[in-house]
Amino acid sequence: MSSVLADDELWVLSYYRASELAGALLFGRLARSTNDAELGLFLTEHFAEEARHAWLWTDLIRRLNHWPIRIAETYQSRYSREIGVPASVAEVLLLTRVFEERIYCHFQRHLQRPQTHGLVKATLETMLADERGHLQWVGERLARYEAEGMTFLPALGEKYREIDRQIYTQAMEYESRLWDFLGMTR
Repeated sequence: MSSVLADDELWVLSYYRASELAGALLFGRLARSTNDAELGLFLTEHFAEEARHAWLWTDLIRRLNHWPIRIAETYQSRYSREIGVPASVAEVLLLTRVFEERIYCHFQRHLQRPQTHGLVKATLETMLADERGHLQWVGERLARYEAEGMTFLPALGEKYREIDRQIYTQAMEYESRLWDFLGMTR
């Protein structure tokens, strides 16, 4: 296996890394601010996994003899521009579920590319296993919120999914030149 990544792949892996870092910081802040001990446990675990994912991408990029590219704009920052700041933890978790569903499908798609480096494939498989756990606990918590009377969540979820579809469609138009999507120079 070659240890050289094409420019477009290095940008993509750096983007994954930046998004994981953003997720870790968000879940760390939520874990510190909640008064719900059970939720705090799940948020802390999610924080730790997102931070570990950022490290796995960083380590992979280094093992492939590159340095991560500094990426300031993440998928989550696109959400923030389109949606604004969610008003509650339930809304954050709903947006998280939409994001995690997207990431799960995207990582599967990336895994299936014939030109994907073997080490990248192994990292994607690790991510997919962890994402299943994220989808499970977030889905269970959202079902509980709905049962407690937050009946607006399904409609809001559809709104979030539509925004996600738009962002993802735009991103995939630039897939092989992510730097243009991010407004950066190569």
